[in-house]
Amino acid sequence: MPSQLSYVPVERRRRAAATVGLIATLLVAIGIVSWAGSAPSTIRVFSTIALVAAVLLGLVAWGLLTSVRADLAELRVDAAIASAVASSGAGCGCGHEHDPDEMHVTDACPSGDACAHDCATCLLGAAWPS
Repeated sequence: MPSQLSYVPVERRRRAAATVGLIATLLVAIGIVSWAGSAPSTIRVFSTIALVAAVLLGLVAWGLLTSVRADLAELRVDAAIASAVASSGAGCGCGHEHDPDEMHVTDACPSGDACAHDCATCLLGAAWPS
């Protein structure tokens, strides 16, 4: 089941992760610079809030990049499966819709007559391991 982030295009998520990462970096710089000097306690409170916000934004950026990596990995697996099926000749072109889990024809014969088609006799049956 795909996540809700999968509906957002990959490039858009990458840009969002880069933007959120840059904002997190800016907040880290603000937080560290305020702590480095001698500053009143209110400034230190705000710098602590900036550092906490930076950590949270960093986690958001990491989550976006993780979802991008997961979707790209899924696309690579789908392409590898499609390539393997195409190279094995599993698409027999017999005109019947096959159910690969049950190895039987799931639709009626294209001519409308009583059909004696069996998956074992077409190329799909040869590609299926016994």
